[in-house]
Amino acid sequence: MTTAVILAAGHADRMGANKLVLPIGTSSVVGRVVDVALDTCDKAVVVIGLHDTVTRTAVERAVREHGAGDRVQIVQGVPYDPGMFISVQAGLRSAGDSDVVLIFPGDIPLGCRETAIAVRDAVLQGPGGIAVPVHDDRHGHPIGISSRYLTELEQMSPHATLRQFLQAHWGDVALVPVDDVGMLMDMDTPADYDAVLDRAAATLPYNQEV
Repeated sequence: MTTAVILAAGHADRMGANKLVLPIGTSSVVGRVVDVALDTCDKAVVVIGLHDTVTRTAVERAVREHGAGDRVQIVQGVPYDPGMFISVQAGLRSAGDSDVVLIFPGDIPLGCRETAIAVRDAVLQGPGGIAVPVHDDRHGHPIGISSRYLTELEQMSPHATLRQFLQAHWGDVALVPVDDVGMLMDMDTPADYDAVLDRAAATLPYNQEV
């Protein structure tokens, strides 16, 4: 069993709007992440903010369009937010008996399916149990983690970070080379969104106009 945990509970203060529901082609930012997750994993857990009905609606639309309602669970975040890691923990608690978990930030919509598959397979087939994709010496997402680490992650402080976890287990990390600049393009500002749209316009298949 493989599970995608999609982190979709951020405040997006610098964007000035709910960045996860911004349109890209015929979908939305979070919708594209859901698509890749469902093409890669058996199920997906999407962690949203408390009472974030706008993001929930966008996720539900993506799920309907993918025809995979029984493979997606929407989890509401906790009533306080010390950082992204608490959303990771909320997602892991719903991962069940997964052999591998892939952690997807909800604001990186252009990551390739091939990248997620390569990371998943590196965890399934490698000895270390953790995989990180790399493009031009830059680490990206999703991060793949074996089930052997999930209890440890759930028991860490909610103020911790994934970086701290990776540093503590760096000897177990497989770096997976990929040809995927899109996995490095997160969206924090309107300028970031414009850059994502420009790249999407040049790379989206099937004439999905942006």
